[in-house]
Amino acid sequence: MGKSVCIIGAGLSGLTCAMNLARHGFDVSVVEEMTYAGGLLATTRIGKESLELLPHHLRKTDKNLLSLVRKLGLESAVEWNDSSWHGKAAHKKVGYFNGGFSRLINGLMQEITDNGGRIYLSTTVSDIMRIRREDNSFAYQTECVLSNSSRYEIISDFVIFTGSCRTFVNISHSLPINIDDRDALMNVMYKSQLTIMLNLKRVGTEVYYQEFTDKPFARIVNHSNVFGERGYGGNIVYLVGYTDMTDPLWVASDSKIMDEYFSAFRKVYPGIRKSDLKGWRLTKTRYAQSEKYPSTDLHNPCPGLYVCASGIAKFSTTDIPQNRMDTVVSLANRICSEIEERASSKAENITPLTHNIRSEEEYL
Repeated sequence: MGKSVCIIGAGLSGLTCAMNLARHGFDVSVVEEMTYAGGLLATTRIGKESLELLPHHLRKTDKNLLSLVRKLGLESAVEWNDSSWHGKAAHKKVGYFNGGFSRLINGLMQEITDNGGRIYLSTTVSDIMRIRREDNSFAYQTECVLSNSSRYEIISDFVIFTGSCRTFVNISHSLPINIDDRDALMNVMYKSQLTIMLNLKRVGTEVYYQEFTDKPFARIVNHSNVFGERGYGGNIVYLVGYTDMTDPLWVASDSKIMDEYFSAFRKVYPGIRKSDLKGWRLTKTRYAQSEKYPSTDLHNPCPGLYVCASGIAKFSTTDIPQNRMDTVVSLANRICSEIEERASSKAENITPLTHNIRSEEEYL
């Protein structure tokens, strides 16, 4: 009683929440609209290796993320290497999994299912509603639509949403969320991201990470400079750019985006020729990175309902959002602790909680 949770989104934050709660005896259901899990950590097969569509690495300062890695027993799968960053005097230690970040995602999924959790792919959430059970207690009803247009519902005590704040507002219109909180969530603005992954015969520099202000892309990440060619069959380089939805480049064809990016890339490295290109892949990310943090804490807009998104991982700060994995894992851990506390309070029939959560009555 009081220990069922529906988690919307099977990215890093959703799977982290699911693993933590499944380990603590919760009845966990994870729904994901894509045909695969991973979110921004989604991978593809390049040569003989799994590789992320977007560049990722571990930092020694990622305390929450590294703690998660230890929980899964994956410490030995991480190798640490020195990396040179353009414009930075000191080298940085960065880590990467043998076999790629799919090791982390697969480890989370295995742990969830081993503890009785369920993961549903190709499932889109159309609505979240608040209902009253026969025993007069409140629950959430999550309306799900499968790829064949059939529908089903998940009834749960708690809901954790892990997508963009704007998407959350669009599917929660029937919930009694404070109008100021709803407006604040809607006003979390995002940049879109265009990322081209290149597979090259050779590279033009030993630098790992470079930033630019005069190119169609914002940074170059020379993945293979630090982590080696592995089984990719070449050298992997990411070109990462941010844009608005109104930018003509966002709606341009893949080949046009590639031409523009690769032309700018060759101006940085004139020695690289088209004949050095073995393959490439474009990934478009609509809600890639929020532009600024909100002024108030928005992670718990309704009793028992939580939003776990990097764009609201902090509040009332001038820090610029970086969309780092450690930040969202930290928020996921916080949400799980609050859910465990609330479930314990329900079980013991006590009301007070140590954190600031509105009561049921305030929303009715």
